[in-house]
Amino acid sequence: MCKLYKYKVIRERLDGSRGKRARTYFSFENNLTVGGLYVHLGSGFPGLQRVLSMTVEELPD
Repeated sequence: MCKLYKYKVIRERLDGSRGKRARTYFSFENNLTVGGLYVHLGSGFPGLQRVLSMTVEELPD
């Protein structure tokens, strides 16, 4: 079984204010922590991103 990690992230500015809409970031590795602040997660996720929540899905092989 393969696991898919779904992170709910929101854009954050240097002054601490946040964007209006949260987006979903998908990964096959559990490499982000909830509450963490990350820079340049990839295409479509510019700037600072704050992780709000995480869910795990089991994918069939």
